[in-house]
Amino acid sequence: MSRCTVGRRTELSGTGLHSDQATRVRLEPGRPGTGIVFRRLDTAERRDIPARLSRVALTDRRTALRVGTDRVDTVEHLLAAVYASGIDDLDIELDGPEVPILDGSFAPFVKALAEAGVRLSGGAGTAVRHLESPVDLVEGEARYRAEPCDGLVLDVELVYAEPVIGRQSARGRVDREWFTREIAPARTFGFLAEVAQLRGRGLLAGATEACAIVLAEDRPLNTTLRWPNEFARHKLGDLLGDLSLLGFRPRARILASRPSHRGNIAFARTLAAACGLTEE
Repeated sequence: MSRCTVGRRTELSGTGLHSDQATRVRLEPGRPGTGIVFRRLDTAERRDIPARLSRVALTDRRTALRVGTDRVDTVEHLLAAVYASGIDDLDIELDGPEVPILDGSFAPFVKALAEAGVRLSGGAGTAVRHLESPVDLVEGEARYRAEPCDGLVLDVELVYAEPVIGRQSARGRVDREWFTREIAPARTFGFLAEVAQLRGRGLLAGATEACAIVLAEDRPLNTTLRWPNEFARHKLGDLLGDLSLLGFRPRARILASRPSHRGNIAFARTLAAACGLTEE
């Protein structure tokens, strides 16, 4: 497989879910073999922040990456779209601390990447690694298992006490068309009863009804669901975004029950080791 990047520069603008800061994101063609790299334009150092597991700084309600004092929050939606779009090399420049939440789904990023187009970036081929035998991990309430497969298949199960979610699942073989159609429009979600406590921890400063599904225990409060299992579909997309930090495209079927960002990252590290990769 040849490495790919975007055909031209494209930009998105919006507000950070947790920071409440307006940020412009510029997606630029990446140099061959450099992978996905974030860069904060509003800091003195403007350090390159590779989208790799070794750069994960936070996993509380989002995934954040850091090099030195430069940090980028809530990278998972954009990274899921980048992975599903088949892009290997990309420069992502931001003039703020957090990737904008936009409508809470992956779709705006998928659309921007489609409009920018995809072209060969040159260099060595796409990094692909095959899982040779099953691997399991339990991380808190989250359970993960990966099995050998000829592609990347994700199977996510949610189990919530609240009947608005209950027990639901989503699964599929990851490719651009499937992700665009079946996963990208699925929005992030949260319970209204949690908002005050999370804001007390410095989270959700930029949350509005326009960027998430707001839930009571028994029903959505601000919207109609796009699918009965929209919550599981969104969690599958989050899992894909976190797995993109592997730096290679795994050939595995991955089953995740009650996934979280913390669990996703821990499992990605386990999977990397099982595929013979030492974390950089």
